[in-house]
Amino acid sequence: MTRFLLLTAGLLSAAAALPAHAAPKAPDYQSIFNRLAAEPLRYAGLSSHKGARILVGLHPTANGELEGEMMRLDSAMRPLAAGPLHGTFSGGTTMSQTAHCTLTITLPGRDIGLNGPCSEQQMSGAMTVRLRPTQLWSQVSHFISPDTSVSQYWLSRAAWQQATTPEGAAQP
Repeated sequence: MTRFLLLTAGLLSAAAALPAHAAPKAPDYQSIFNRLAAEPLRYAGLSSHKGARILVGLHPTANGELEGEMMRLDSAMRPLAAGPLHGTFSGGTTMSQTAHCTLTITLPGRDIGLNGPCSEQQMSGAMTVRLRPTQLWSQVSHFISPDTSVSQYWLSRAAWQQATTPEGAAQP
């Protein structure tokens, strides 16, 4: 019994010495938006879900890949989600002609895959959403039967101005 109490006391003191986990820091949406706006390739579109706006900013890397970020805004221009974007395109190191793009956007709790044609002016294709469950039972269930939804997307460079202008504001 004494050994049990000493072991328990030792575990409790060791746990108390560990640093507390910091609460997840909220994303700095203004910084993310500023980075999106500075990207050489910017695309936007309006979602059929409650008038949300989708913004994507990316750039080709030297090794023929794409990097950037995605942000979803509600109809009042409030940020709903944002995350990094990584992918590939079949066009060498420029997107001057239409190429095939495969992109992955990482958001809290889910990954979004975009797969289809892309160019400097637009991107479109199939969108796949895969949930990333956090609880053990959900992970086992997800492994056996993945929860995936499939949809379509179409984003264009021309829609950037409209998607980043609040409703009712004068457009240039």
